[in-house]
Amino acid sequence: MRLILSALAALFMFATPAAAERFVLRYEGVGLGVVPLGGITVDADVREDGYDVAASMQSSGFINVFERTAIEASASGDIRNGAVFWRRYDLDHHYSQKRRQIGMQVGDGGAVIAEITPNYRLWGQPATNDEQRRLSRDPLSSMVAMSIDVGQTRRCTGAYPTFDGRFHYLLELAGGEIDRFDDAGYQGDVLKCSLAYIAVAGYEPRDAGRTRIPHGEVWFALMPDTSFAPVVRIATPWPRRSVIRLTEFRSARVDVQYTNAPTP
Repeated sequence: MRLILSALAALFMFATPAAAERFVLRYEGVGLGVVPLGGITVDADVREDGYDVAASMQSSGFINVFERTAIEASASGDIRNGAVFWRRYDLDHHYSQKRRQIGMQVGDGGAVIAEITPNYRLWGQPATNDEQRRLSRDPLSSMVAMSIDVGQTRRCTGAYPTFDGRFHYLLELAGGEIDRFDDAGYQGDVLKCSLAYIAVAGYEPRDAGRTRIPHGEVWFALMPDTSFAPVVRIATPWPRRSVIRLTEFRSARVDVQYTNAPTP
């Protein structure tokens, strides 16, 4: 009986088409409603069993007078039963004529292994502990998890523990309002969620302004025939009353039919 069930499961697995979805999203950041902050590009490859996502940011305009910033980040992981399990995260951050590189991966037993160059001099009061690291995802994987959860449930709910190499915080979704969106290549419904940033560990007393950030807002695109809802807009009251809005939306879906090849 077990052999028959195993054979049926294998037949189902190889006969069912698997879907891979590719999203290329470009955003523009604006502060105080009019001040350009820079451009962001996100390239996400989301499959039934995993994901790879890369993001880049380049500051521009008035903000370059104070702090020229360039960021390259990437993350990858597994998707099991709709849940996101991150495996690796890399960040290359250029800011104010300085540079920091962070590489994190999940090791044996779920322990987070991090390589940071140059290393942080201060780790916060309190510093992020090992258990908080284990329970967190990296920043990009948290956004992937949000997009998958919203795409599956059409609801704004859940807390997403996040760790970026030093800071540990929660991203919480709440509220929920469906509206229409027609801009930058996407036309369809969006789910507007309240977004809370809750600082937990890794912060210094001088970071007080970062630990008490009022609720912002994030909009997710609700597309048919997919359980992934990419972000089209984020608004935060800090810093500089910033809005990150979509300027280009491209997506592609590939269905792959797996078959058992006959043995010669």
